[in-house]
Parts: sequence; structure tokens; C-alpha cells
Amino acid sequence: MSEIAAPSALPALSDAYRSCFEHEGGDLPGRLAAQAYLDGSTAVYHGEVIGLGFIPKLYDMDALRFLDAQATVAYRILEKVTRRFLDDAAYRRLFGFSPLLEHLICLPTGYDALIPVMRMDVFLDEGTLDFMLCEFNTDGTSAMNEDREGANALMRSVAFVRAQGEGGLALEAQELFEGWVDEFLALYGSSVRADGGAAPAASGAAASAGPDGPCVAIVDYASSATSYEFEEFRSRFEARGLRCLVCDVSSLVYEDGALHGTDVVPSRRQTGAADGACGASRIDAVYRRAVTGELLAELEGQGVRPQDVGSPGAARGALALARAVGDRSICMIGGFRTQVAHCKQLFAVLHLPETSAFLTDEEACFVRRHVPYTARLDDPSVDLGPLRSDKDAWILKPNEGYASQGVHAGIDHSQAEWEDAIEACSVRPYVVQAFCRQYATPNTRLVPLGPDGGRLARFDALALEPWNNLTGLYLYKGRFSGIFVRAGQKGIIAGFAGGITVPAFLSAYDPAAGLALRTRPGSSRKDLDD
Repeated sequence: MSEIAAPSALPALSDAYRSCFEHEGGDLPGRLAAQAYLDGSTAVYHGEVIGLGFIPKLYDMDALRFLDAQATVAYRILEKVTRRFLDDAAYRRLFGFSPLLEHLICLPTGYDALIPVMRMDVFLDEGTLDFMLCEFNTDGTSAMNEDREGANALMRSVAFVRAQGEGGLALEAQELFEGWVDEFLALYGSSVRADGGAAPAASGAAASAGPDGPCVAIVDYASSATSYEFEEFRSRFEARGLRCLVCDVSSLVYEDGALHGTDVVPSRRQTGAADGACGASRIDAVYRRAVTGELLAELEGQGVRPQDVGSPGAARGALALARAVGDRSICMIGGFRTQVAHCKQLFAVLHLPETSAFLTDEEACFVRRHVPYTARLDDPSVDLGPLRSDKDAWILKPNEGYASQGVHAGIDHSQAEWEDAIEACSVRPYVVQAFCRQYATPNTRLVPLGPDGGRLARFDALALEPWNNLTGLYLYKGRFSGIFVRAGQKGIIAGFAGGITVPAFLSAYDPAAGLALRTRPGSSRKDLDD
């Protein structure tokens, strides 16, 4: 397995940036300018402006090459596991999925990529570049807009301008949208469904946008949707000349071999059009952001059986989507098969001999070194004694969870609370996992919060605190394509637990290096002001 050839230079990069921060006395004007930008931006999650770290994450070429190599090995393992799941009924039983979920996962997608988009979240030691896996996010992979808007905010600070100029760090912001749109359209163009629509546009070009052109729908539940991010993606699809809807799952209708959906918020481009978003539009391609767990809950709540998915007749909501996929009347990018990599019990399956039997030595070594011990909490062979007595060493996660919902880290609970959590989770589909040591770096919110959760009017602009980091590696069609970082001060690193987004920048990036990462212009105050 590829390993870093020398000690990582990331701490030195961070030190150089902090020197610029300290030279500006903590850059209070820059912090306030960044916060003012953020408050008026689209960096909003569930109605709240995100918390943002003022000290960004910086990555040099050696670190990027290393992360690219590790992401490639991980993706290769996930492809093999997913393929074995599809081909081997005995292997499928190791996951403990319901018959309905198994049926959905095994539905054909019409294209070759098993996991079109994902984010591999790791606890990365920036000094050594060693890491432990936290989870794989496939269903609903998100947060591209948080990094984009966060970077826009930090680039307005004096500390950033100094780091770019006198600091000589040559920082560039990431472009996380265009690469995924390119891969999405390439997958659609290769699919069995693409023969009826206009050819997808290449990067920077436009497709035919006539009434016979393909219509893309970004589909999620309104209660879970990151709507501003969806609008950003929609603008990218429309720039290619494609019609694009943002649809709530409840608006989907499948009838007479076609899937229709109603736009949640009509785009400026579609307003006033004869076939605009006022009524339902026929959908050709779906960018699925609705997680499988929520779709499955709706289907099971309606008593849907595997045979009902392929039954003729009209359907609404989640069943409409599943029936359209089964009939291949749409191309859904992000098929249900991505749930194999997304589910939390995957980590337990990765350590089983049934999995190591078909992995290479390099891949098996990757699992042993980077995948924490995981077991299903309802497994009778699991000894709950150590789990109860050493709470700080364990974390509980729901099998089908996402966004850290329902997660319990022992380190965040009193002993009594931990005992209660074990009891409550033991009768539900949960896994128990070894708690991974988290790597902390100095950081601060743009404007620190007081005990009541409100922003402080006065504070020490130079003060920094340790924040634990969670590093997400985006993979678009198996290629390492970007980084998302969240930091927190609790055992769970999430926005609802006081977490912050930390924008990532690439230092002295070499576009000729053969990596799939993309950068965007506008890394100076002048570019932003223009």
C-alpha cells in the first residue's frame, strides 16, 4: 500500500498560515468581514447559518497524492464488496438487510459505476497522514456548498491575503460542483436510458434544451434537503442547457411508464416557460439525494413488498421512484446499490473471513490498518461488559443513519447516560464500534459563542482552541475529487453538536499531476471584489 515517503508537511503549512493570522493580531476586521459574508450567503443547513473555522485546512501535493492513493484502494474494496453482494446470495445475508432492501439494491442501474459519488470520512493525523475510517457517505453525499461558501468567506480576510502574498502559500479554492456534474452527465450518456434524449454536454458546452432534451431531477425529502446546495447544482446543469428540477419525493408520480415530478421552487430559467415548473414534468435522469433509509422507511410503512416494486400500475412517492428504476424508465445516478457501502454494518463485514477471501494482500492490509473494530449490537457473541465498563472507548451508530443522527459516543455521556443508551440501542438496528482517536488542531470560530450560544461582542481575536478534525474525501466515479473538513470539540463531530466547517485549500497545486481535483479562480480579495 502506498505510504507517505517522508513526514507530512501539513503542520508546517498550518504554522505558516497561523503566523499570518498572528501578524494581523488575530485579524478582527477579516473575521467580521468573513462573518458578514457568511450571514448573507447560502451556507445554510436546516435554516441555520453554518459555523465556520477561521483557520483553513491546507494540503500540499505530497498529501494530495497520498490521499488519492488511499482513496483509490478504499474504492476498489467497496467495488469488490458491492459486486460480491450483487452476485452472491450467501454473502448478502451477512449484512442482515430486509428482503425489500435486498431487492432494491439488486435493481439494475443501466450504467457501470457501482458507486457514482461518495465521501470517505476519516480521522486523519496530519503529522503522519495515518488515519482511521469513520464512515462512507454514499447516499446523499453533500456539503460541497459549505466548503464553497466557507472559502469565499475566508478569502475576504486580511490573514488570507497575507498568506497568499507575503506568506507565499499559493492557495487555491476547490471546485467541487463541475467535476460531479461532468461525471453525472457522462454516466447518463452511457446509460441504457440515454437513447431518447439529447446528448449530455461536455464541460463548458451546452446541450440541446428543447422539449425532447433530457430533464434532470434532484430528488430528496424536503425535511432533509440542503436546498441551497441543490440550487447551486441546478445552476450548473442549466448552464449545460439542461432542464433541472428540484423535487420532493412526495411529488413523484409514476404512470404509463413515465416518472413525473413537481419542482419545489421553480428556477428563474423555467419561470414562465410553457412546460415550466408550475406543473409536473417528465423526468429522464435522477440525481438521488434522498438516502435509502428514508425511502425504505416510507416503503415499509406502506407495507410494500419486493414483488410490489415491479408490479404494473401507477405509484406515488418512494414507490414511484423505485418502480421507475425497476422499469428502467429513468436513469437514477446513485442507485440503491450504494447502500452496501453506506451502511454502518459494512465495517463489521469487512473484517469477516468471507470478505478477506477475495481481497488482495494490499486491500486486506488496508482493512486491518484503517477500519475500526465494528460489530452488530444485537450479535449474541458481542460481550457487552467492556462496552459498559470503558465507555470512552466505544461509539454506537444506527445501521442506516446519516448526518450523525442517533449516534452516541461514550466520551460525551455520563456513565448513567451511557448505560441508558446501550439499553435503548440494543433493541434497534445498531452497531458498536471502537472509538477512534481524533486529531486536534488550533482553530476558532469567526466570532466565538458565549455560554448562551450567542455570538460574543468582545473576544480575544488571537485566542485559539483545539478542535478535533473529520476529513472527508470526495470520490466522483471512483476518483479522488475534493476534500471537506468538519471540526468539533465533542466525541461526535457534527453541526448539531457544535461542529464547524473548515474550508480546504490546495497549496501550490499542480494541475498536471494527473489528479482529478479541480481548483477555481478567485483566491484573492481583488478577484472577489471584482
